[in-house]
Amino acid sequence: MNTHLLQTLFPTGYIKSTYDKESSDLIIPIDNGFFYLSKQDISQREATLLTELMIKQPVTKVSNGHLWYDYLFNQVEMPTSSSYYRIIQIRIRKDATNKKMWLTHFSKLFDSIVDSFFIDETSAILVEQQTTILYSTEDIRAMLLTLEGEFLIQATAFVGKFQQVSPTFITCFKEEQTIFNQFFSHFHPNDVFVFEEVALEYLTKKAIKESALMTNLYQSTIFDEETVLMIKTLWTEQGNMTSSAKKLYTHRNTLQYKLDKFSEQTGISLKNMTELTLCYLMILSL
Repeated sequence: MNTHLLQTLFPTGYIKSTYDKESSDLIIPIDNGFFYLSKQDISQREATLLTELMIKQPVTKVSNGHLWYDYLFNQVEMPTSSSYYRIIQIRIRKDATNKKMWLTHFSKLFDSIVDSFFIDETSAILVEQQTTILYSTEDIRAMLLTLEGEFLIQATAFVGKFQQVSPTFITCFKEEQTIFNQFFSHFHPNDVFVFEEVALEYLTKKAIKESALMTNLYQSTIFDEETVLMIKTLWTEQGNMTSSAKKLYTHRNTLQYKLDKFSEQTGISLKNMTELTLCYLMILSL
């Protein structure tokens, strides 16, 4: 029985993302939280059937009223669902007394946030159910900027991938946590990033550090501040000399000279995308 059918059969019922242990209503776990139904609106037979058929786990397993918190952190089983969800991890720059109100307002800017909560003083989780409305990183960045003016709270967000609840969901979430913790400091306040933006560094960092050849190459290559900036700019501009020179505020011929000089000293040509990629990975990972 899905949420829509429950709402059709019991129109006086309502949905909440949290579990209220003080409520006298019959509380049924559903895809996007809990369905509350007054016992006065149903017969004893209906209450018994709903309890036996739809309440799959003791509600005492839900701590702090958040089913998704227990699923992500306490290994509590989730009701079966065909929906797709993604986890948006948030970290505010400093603790704030109005952070819960800020999180509530932030959640309401989305079409389908099924749960949201803080897991410590500065870290929060939003669980978004996939709908026809897809929010980009630019959309979410605009939301953060909008709320900063009202609440004076700055935050950084890491947007996970949509996936179904399955045995691999928690594994992927834990890896997303690792990525967020590792790269959080790389981004400015009110910035938003996704896995693709840090994938190269995340996936290659350990392998490069463990390579004796890469370590020796790094140590024998001149990577001063100017050279590092040059390599990063060339990489961002996909090796384009004209746009790279413009970004570096230098003449194209001057950049050409520096590339030739670097090649003479190291034997590495930054005009070659493969060798440029190699140098880019070195400066990211070592």
